[in-house]
Amino acid sequence: MSVLLFYNFKGGVGKTTISVLAADHFSKAGKKVLLIDLDAQASATLFFKNSYGDIVPKRSLYTSLQKESLRPSICHLDSNLDLIPGDWDMSLWNQSLEKLPQRERNLVLQKYLTPLKNNYDFIILDVPPTLSTLVNNAVLASDYIVLVLQTQSSSYEGVLRTAKYLSQLRSDYEANFKLLGIVLYLVSKQANSDTSIAKEARETFGDAIFANSIYHRERVKRWANEGLTHKPNDVHDKRTHEMYSLFLKEVLYRIGEDK
Repeated sequence: MSVLLFYNFKGGVGKTTISVLAADHFSKAGKKVLLIDLDAQASATLFFKNSYGDIVPKRSLYTSLQKESLRPSICHLDSNLDLIPGDWDMSLWNQSLEKLPQRERNLVLQKYLTPLKNNYDFIILDVPPTLSTLVNNAVLASDYIVLVLQTQSSSYEGVLRTAKYLSQLRSDYEANFKLLGIVLYLVSKQANSDTSIAKEARETFGDAIFANSIYHRERVKRWANEGLTHKPNDVHDKRTHEMYSLFLKEVLYRIGEDK
C-alpha cells in the first residue's frame, strides 16, 4: 500500500489533474484507490462530480479530522475508486491545529490515515498550492512524492524551492518518504520556451526527470468540465489516456510495482 502526493507549491501546474487521472487509471487497472481532496477549493472533487454526479459524504473531511476518524467522509464512486471530498471548511484546519505542539501538528493526518491503509492499494492526496501545516501533514503522511514541473520559468523556480522544502522537512522529522522524480507537465512541442525549460530541467535534475512527459491536450479541459470519458473509438480520448498511462506506468516502475 502506498500514499502518493503530486506536488509543487506553485498553483496551476497540474497537480490536481494528475491526481485525478492517477486515481482513475489505477482503479481501472484493478487497484483499490482512495483520493483525499485536502484543498478547500475542492477542484478534484468537482472533477469527479462532473464524472459521477453529486458526491455527498456523511460527514465533511474537516469534521472527520476533528472527530479523529475519516471513514464517515468516504464516498464510493466506483468498484475500486473512493473519494473523500474537499470543502471550503478545510481552510479552517491549519488554525485548528495551533493548540498542538509544533511537531505533533504536522503528523495528524499520518495518524488518521493508518486505519485506512489496509483497505487500499493507493491513497492519493491532493493539496492546495501553499506551504502550510496542512501541506506538511500531507508530505509527512506520504510514501512517495512526484514533483510537477509545468514548463514555465516560475514553475521551474517553484520546483527548486519545493525540493529544498521537502529536504528540510525530511531532515527535521527523519521522514521516510521518497521523491520519485519530476514530471514535465503541459509541455508544448511547438513552444521554444517549453523546450528550453525542459532541456534546462533535464540538465539540472538528470534521471530525476520522468522519461514520459505530459503534453498539452484540450481533451483534459473537456474532462474537467464535462466528466471523464473512456471512448475506445474517440481518438482524442484514446491518445490522452495513453499519454497518462505511460507516465503512470513509470510511476509504478519507480515505486517497484510495475508487474
